Amino acid sequence: MARSRSDVPSLNRRRRITGVPADRGGSAIEDLVVPRAVAPPRTSVIGVEQWTEGLDSSSMSLALDEFFRRKAVRELSTENGLNTKLFVTAYRSFREYCLNEKCSSMISSKRATMLKGLFPYFLAHARKVFPHLEAMDDLRMISDLTQPHNWYPDARTVQRKIIFHAGPTNSGKTYHALKRFGEAKSGVYCGPLKLLAAEVFTRSNELGIKCDLVTGEERRYAVDNFHPSAHISSTVEMLSTQMRVEVAVIDEIQMLRDEQRGWAWTRALLGVAADEVHLCGELAAVDIVKKLVEPIGEHVEVRYYERKSSLTIANQGLGSLDNVQPGDCIVCFSRKTIYSITRSLEKLGIKPAVIYGDLPPGTKLAQASKFNDPNDPCNVLVATDAIGMGLNLNIRRIILASCTRQGELLPNYSALQICGRAGRFGTSFCDGIATTLRNEDIGTLREILSQPVEPIEVVGIAPTFEQIENVFIPSSTSVIRSSAGSICFCLLDI
Repeated sequence: MARSRSDVPSLNRRRRITGVPADRGGSAIEDLVVPRAVAPPRTSVIGVEQWTEGLDSSSMSLALDEFFRRKAVRELSTENGLNTKLFVTAYRSFREYCLNEKCSSMISSKRATMLKGLFPYFLAHARKVFPHLEAMDDLRMISDLTQPHNWYPDARTVQRKIIFHAGPTNSGKTYHALKRFGEAKSGVYCGPLKLLAAEVFTRSNELGIKCDLVTGEERRYAVDNFHPSAHISSTVEMLSTQMRVEVAVIDEIQMLRDEQRGWAWTRALLGVAADEVHLCGELAAVDIVKKLVEPIGEHVEVRYYERKSSLTIANQGLGSLDNVQPGDCIVCFSRKTIYSITRSLEKLGIKPAVIYGDLPPGTKLAQASKFNDPNDPCNVLVATDAIGMGLNLNIRRIILASCTRQGELLPNYSALQICGRAGRFGTSFCDGIATTLRNEDIGTLREILSQPVEPIEVVGIAPTFEQIENVFIPSSTSVIRSSAGSICFCLLDI
């Protein structure tokens, strides 16, 4: 007896297994699966003797084509997880399978009855071609990225106290957070740069606080690997969410808006297992942080800080490298520009310190120390925009080599972060100046800095390694492409 439409097992309609929107490079499941080849049977198909009235191959082909065109068949296929792309692929395989002489018993000359009763066999075949159809509920559960706070069970066992130190650059917010870090019995510092993590590591040990350094490239111990320290300074991506500490400091928390690395800050915020979590960053991140921890029932205490020194925008650009003075920092957005400006300065008899991303951490620290030393002749700095990430540098004047980065105008929050490094409280360069290398760019810089910074509304998230592993369900292993790169970086619109 043919099964009715309601008798056919139904799966919910497909949904994307990646949290990346299509316009940001995301992929739907049909873009990730590869069909399996189904071998033709060696004997006649068992259980379909009721369709015994075989047809010649031409008649069978016409019957199958009619099956393909039927609207009801498409609707049933959609209900069972086969969108148009998957349906067409599965049908082609099914047609080839049926036209095999061993399968002729599947096609009956009673065409109306046959077409109604053929669907269960088509669906069974489609599930062999696309095994993920049997695991859609599991895939849907695994790929649910809407509740990232539930991914970190260790952190959820702690009723955390969250303190947000909000303020502009040179306001002392990180200083106060690190003070609490040093007072605690155990702690972890999460910074945006290896150089910054190394700076906290060095300073902590100089103050007598045994602290280890953990970055993607190295692990350095205050004592040795047999005696790990209770304090750790690390880059944010290297945070262990299984480690319990008294105090955690997450620096530059506004970086959770970043499309490439934002997931690491969101993970640190939701996943660090600490009694106290100190966040340092822009005021623009306060609301989004509150929304992220609201489902956990955690309260955010906000402490506001004001800049301790003045920041002035120059009336005109530098114009020429001949006008460079001690305490100047020329900020570049490409290594090519760094090399070009460095060579030009050397021709003028100026030996600058140079800091950019690919330099080893030790070299960066040495260059920063030379620039900060008032007795060192190296009193000009050429650097990338990484200096905006809280590095302690005695800069009098920030000079932007360009107001564009990667072909786009600098976002105001990025420009404020970079220019805010000019002037440092408690040094001979207390008051800062921001300007541009070219005179024609000074108006653009003024316009950028005059714009208000919009509150952050979208943050980065990434599934855990366990979620990624679970996507490769055993029954579907051979058909799900290795797409970890496609699903790791997602955006969460709160």
